[in-house]
Amino acid sequence: MDGTGIINRDALILVIDDEPTQRLLSREALEQRGYRVEEAENGEAGLALARQLKPALILLDVMMPGMDGFEVCRRIRVDPDLSRTPVVIVTALEDMEAIEIGFKAGATDFIAKPIIWPLLGYRLQFALRAAEMETELVLARDEAERASTAKSVILANMGHELRTPLNAIIGFSEYLRDQNNAKDGDQQTGEFLEDICFSGKRLLSTINDILEMANLEAGRVQLDENILDMSTLLAGILGRHQREAADKGITLEIRKTATELFVSADYDVLRRAIGHILSNAIKFTSTGVVSISLQDLESGELEIAIIDSGVGMTAAEVQAIVEPFRQADNSLSREQQGSGLGVPLAKALIKLHNGEFEITSEPDIGTTVSIRLPADCRRKNPGDSHVEDPS
Repeated sequence: MDGTGIINRDALILVIDDEPTQRLLSREALEQRGYRVEEAENGEAGLALARQLKPALILLDVMMPGMDGFEVCRRIRVDPDLSRTPVVIVTALEDMEAIEIGFKAGATDFIAKPIIWPLLGYRLQFALRAAEMETELVLARDEAERASTAKSVILANMGHELRTPLNAIIGFSEYLRDQNNAKDGDQQTGEFLEDICFSGKRLLSTINDILEMANLEAGRVQLDENILDMSTLLAGILGRHQREAADKGITLEIRKTATELFVSADYDVLRRAIGHILSNAIKFTSTGVVSISLQDLESGELEIAIIDSGVGMTAAEVQAIVEPFRQADNSLSREQQGSGLGVPLAKALIKLHNGEFEITSEPDIGTTVSIRLPADCRRKNPGDSHVEDPS
């Protein structure tokens, strides 16, 4: 861009118009502003020339014999080499119908006849600038997506390398701790070993969360669906978290509106999703009750709601926690350490089942996380119900 604000001074502009006078005037106006200009006298020739030259912009009259400008524009938009080329259509001053059809066909902008020639250059300059900015955004997005995919693939392939040494650290520290305790060993040594175990397990949990998110982003998580008894599944999940809740004086309970509720879903995926939310609810509740509600909705959907009486969140904090590695900015969340991936993971795992995920919360009152599984995953017959206890 130069000091006058004109960009792409030597950009190639293709003028497609069946009127020789209009083409001549367009050429003169554009060449005066430093643009290079090519002409075509009808739609067919213009489309062929566009494919050959790949111009920076096309100035296109809509009313032409044979292939009109609307059809030319449509074909440009489905051509991979031209689909992002800005197209400015030329219409009659008050022809609103033509303008609407033109935009539906993919036009970038329009200019009305009789053309104000000094204005034409500015309109095309704006269209070129907008096209450049769009191209830059698309390239930046594509680069970011490639980087994200590469990161996810690398992380997904590193599971063994990351977990193996940590499992050794945890295993040997537990053995040494137990040996120290069995022999009435040094108390401080026992505490150090307990800290090593705890820190190792916390780090392993964080790594597992990161790897799971990487696998989800890389599209490596495939569903293995079976018919599940939801009552049994939820009872098992509560059993896994019972000690964690009891240590904080929290009561866990299940509320349900029907005795037999079956779904076709992936057992491990659904268990992990609900487990992430339940663990979060316990973590951010000081005392009281955390309940899981199981409800048969009139729409045919099955709603699983995890309800706590914890610190609650503002709308901004709710928005934050659904983003990976983000946590609500309140005092209790700062005290509780974690990866910040529990809620995003749960949401992504539920999405695999085409389910809906919603969080409602009020500060100092509590939070409800609602999971709705679609009606088409519901089953009336237990069949080969997968009912093993995950604990």
